[in-house]
Order: sequence, then C-alpha cells, then structure tokens
Amino acid sequence: MGIFLGGLASLFWGVGDFLGGEGAKQAPAASVVIWAGVFSFPVVTVVALGIGGTVSIVDVGLGVAAGAGGALGLVFLFAGLGKGQAAAVAPASGALTGILPVGVALLLGERPSVLAWAGVVLAIPAIVLCSWVAEPGDVPHGGLWYGVIAGLGFGSYTILISMTSETAELLPLIPARAATMAVVALVAVFGVWKVVGFAKVPKMIVIGSGLFDVGANMTLLAGLRLGSLALVSVSASLFPAVTVVLARVVNHEHLRARQVLGLVMVLVAITAIALG
Repeated sequence: MGIFLGGLASLFWGVGDFLGGEGAKQAPAASVVIWAGVFSFPVVTVVALGIGGTVSIVDVGLGVAAGAGGALGLVFLFAGLGKGQAAAVAPASGALTGILPVGVALLLGERPSVLAWAGVVLAIPAIVLCSWVAEPGDVPHGGLWYGVIAGLGFGSYTILISMTSETAELLPLIPARAATMAVVALVAVFGVWKVVGFAKVPKMIVIGSGLFDVGANMTLLAGLRLGSLALVSVSASLFPAVTVVLARVVNHEHLRARQVLGLVMVLVAITAIALG
C-alpha cells in the first residue's frame, strides 16, 4: 500500500508540476508558487486537523525543516530553469530526489528484496531520461549545481517528513507548508523573484497546481507511514514521467527517444518495486 501511495504522489506531483509550468508561462514563477500555497494551505490544514493526531514539538520542528528543504529545492530549481539550464537542472534534481532518501534508508538498515532493489536501480536513470528536456550541449554545464542543490532540498523534504511520529498523522504537513511559503516569500521580498497580485496570474491553473501539490504531500506522508522509505520515496520521485506525458498529450510536445526510453524504464521499475 505504501508503494501505491508513493506512486499516487508521483501522479499528483507530475500534474501539479505540469500546471505550475503552464502557469509560469503566463506569470512569474514565484507568483505561481506563492498563490498556489495560499489556496493549498487551508486545504492541508483542514484535512490534517480533521484526521487528528498527537503532534510533538519535535514533529513540528521536523515539519518546519522539511518545508524549508522543499522551499530550497523550489528556489534553486526555478533559479536554474530561469537561467535556461534545464538540461542540467532537471535530471540532476530528479535523480537526487530519489537517491538521497534511498541512501538514508540503507543507513537505517532497510533491506528490500532483490527485485525491489532492481526497480530502484532502474528508476534513477529513468528519472534522468524522462526529465532531460534539452539536447546535450544546448546549455552550460554550470546548471548542474542548481540541480544538485534542488535535489538535495527535495530529497531532504522526504527524509525529514518521514521521521515524524506516526501518532502525528498528517499534522506535520501544516508547519511544513507554512515554512515553504515563508521561505519562498522571503526570497521574493529580497528581490530574487518577482511576485504579482492574484489578478495577474492564471487563477484556475495556479489553484489546481497548489491542490495537486498538497495532495502529493499528503499521499507521500501516508505512504511513508505504511511502507519503506527507500521504496516509497523512489515510487514518489517518478513524477517527471507524468509531466512528460501531459506535455505530449496537452501541448503536443515532441518526445525525444531518450524520454520514450525513460518512460518504458519507469513502467518496468515501478512494476519491479511493486512485485518486490
């Protein structure tokens, strides 16, 4: 069940990222992030409080740290993409989002089956191939560092939120979401990003992006409560495949051969993880 919820988180994140990308074509990226958060924060708050739980100060701290890590990922992801370095940023951030939690899971003593590990090993290059949107040499290699830091931020989110107590249920997502919004808003205040009013953003796209993102956060945490950190985090990090498929179906974008190969590898990887 944990792997299924991780896969569902990938689906939600993939749709949310696609909508966010569409929104960023019409308004500054920071505005999309901020306004998506404004509409998603009440949702996660109501759902988490409705489910209930017992949250400790440690859980709150982990939630804040996780949210800050997620914000770090967003800041560097958009900064790298804004410099036109998608070919280096996207694959690196996608791969590290999956690799970092797997490394921590190993240190914590997780030992999934051989078939499941084969799926994990196959999933990492699959993520890279799916998210590799430019031709090699199209952009400077300097963007790699943006991708590495973004991946560390996203990977740390998964690790830290997984460390919250089971009795807290979904309550740690409230401080996590608040911290993400606060960090992104702070970056915008210092002029790194431009923010415009709600009237100037594509409203339904932005709201949809926020709702899918928070849906992914909830299903990810629920999956981590039920399953392995390594397997759930990898199944949740396959969202680039969803974004690529949507770009093809909705925008009729051409799929490069490596992206098609990545999609096939994703299907094989998630099957191996699920059967393992």
